[in-house]
Amino acid sequence: MKKQRTIAALTLLLFLVVAGLGAQVKGKFPERELEIMVPWAAGGATDVMVRIFQPVIQKYLGVPILVTNKPGGAAVPGYVEAMTKKNDGHYLVAWATPSLTVTHMQNTPYNANSFEPVIDIVMAPVWFLAPSNSPYNNLKDLVEDAKKRPGKVNLGNAGAGGGTHMIALAFESAVGVKFNHVPHAGGGPTVTAAVADQVDVITVGPPEGVPQLAAGQLKCLGVFSEKRLAEFPNYPTAMELGYDFAMGQWRGIAAPKGTDPAKIKILHDGFKAAMEDPEFIKLAAQSGLLLDYRNTDDFKKLIQKEDAYYEKVVKDNKLGSKYK
Repeated sequence: MKKQRTIAALTLLLFLVVAGLGAQVKGKFPERELEIMVPWAAGGATDVMVRIFQPVIQKYLGVPILVTNKPGGAAVPGYVEAMTKKNDGHYLVAWATPSLTVTHMQNTPYNANSFEPVIDIVMAPVWFLAPSNSPYNNLKDLVEDAKKRPGKVNLGNAGAGGGTHMIALAFESAVGVKFNHVPHAGGGPTVTAAVADQVDVITVGPPEGVPQLAAGQLKCLGVFSEKRLAEFPNYPTAMELGYDFAMGQWRGIAAPKGTDPAKIKILHDGFKAAMEDPEFIKLAAQSGLLLDYRNTDDFKKLIQKEDAYYEKVVKDNKLGSKYK
């Protein structure tokens, strides 16, 4: 009996060793440059996040990093193209809150399970910004005017069905107003529209608007976070102004479906090391990025939780066209 148990134990040990060897990447990885696709315009929060990583991550993965932008169509065209790419680990996508929200606003060829989460990097609250010459000085001014003129206050967002749009809709419901939502092809163009005084207010999130706030081109009406942001202590929260509302967006990296888990681990470890690099930390702080690391498993759980949440929000508010 004892001999049988010994044989069984040795068999199990051999199986685990073989399984462990099988989980390793054969040969060098990455073998060539990595491409990270951002399905929004240059200058937006997700684009800034990826481009700050660009010079740092190369130190840890040992290959050049190419960043490409595929803006427009609420990020749908970019992700549709991404689904045609090889899942050999050399192609990655920026995966963020708007990646999910749009899949519940309309029928899309992809959903929350169409890509493999790698790592979550940022959890950014949303803020409402206005041109420097705006009559609004805080959220109270904005809400009071919007109640007097339903549907007349032009509120710019980073894309119809995206995270900032969805959060603005949720704020509407919370305070009992109705805005005229004006979509743009990403956070960068949204900020540009506000500086050019083409809209009354915009909904974006750090680092979007940070340089323009510093230059006096924009002013912050309020932040949708539970506490004031440490990096921006002068900007009040919606809660401080009397509105029980806080909501933010996460931003991370994902890979095409079916990418080898062993390669995903190498990618995750490289990005995590870059997140802990003093150079990246300094650049992130200067750009207004609020870092919030989640490993691959925790990122998957977050995505599933958020996917269910936004499905409920869209259905409850009868938004978009998917569930009609």
